[in-house]
Amino acid sequence: MADRKEGKLGALALALSLSGVGVGMAVGLLARLVGHNADAVAFLLFTAFQVAAIVLGLVAWRTQYGKAAAITAAVLAVGSWTLLV
Repeated sequence: MADRKEGKLGALALALSLSGVGVGMAVGLLARLVGHNADAVAFLLFTAFQVAAIVLGLVAWRTQYGKAAAITAAVLAVGSWTLLV
């Protein structure tokens, strides 16, 4: 039973990690189309998705999805934070 829950958490973590990129880009692009600057909001949304994906990925570390999610989210987060500075 615990393995099934960890598998679902891992899949959710991976979905959060990948959708965080899309949501951040969509918010930024849609705000630009309307004429607003929402770069900070888009980046904060992206960061929130990645942090949630890292936490859930670590909780579900024993599964393949958990490992993939934690590693993917960590690489995306560190890469984006490095480019920000």
